[in-house]
Amino acid sequence: MWKSLGCALTLSIVWAGPSLAQRLQAQNSPTVDVGQGTFAVINKWAARDDDIWCAAAKGALRRGAEWRERLYVVGVTGARQSQYGSETITFTFRPSQEQLAQSKTGSSSVRGIGNNLSLNSANRRCQREPDFY
Repeated sequence: MWKSLGCALTLSIVWAGPSLAQRLQAQNSPTVDVGQGTFAVINKWAARDDDIWCAAAKGALRRGAEWRERLYVVGVTGARQSQYGSETITFTFRPSQEQLAQSKTGSSSVRGIGNNLSLNSANRRCQREPDFY
């Protein structure tokens, strides 16, 4: 009996692990509104760039962005200067002409002002749960 219970517990952890990791990732990089179409991702746990782009994509979608729009990095604030006590990366999907003039393509670093990705590309950076079917 204990052996079968142990096997069942192990299998449930294996299947729940990726889902739990993805939920924790979203919680670890919360977003806050900064203005119309502009928001900040708070990098609380030194997330990878892909994780931050993922959080930005989800944040933009929650704020009414459409899949065809682009996300632009418009600000990077270090933990010491940030009011949140963590590195903060500010994104917009409603860039001004000035922000568009700063835009750079070819780099997916979240720490480069003007760097941008399509919302669809940013969303593809999210870790997906493996299919077991």
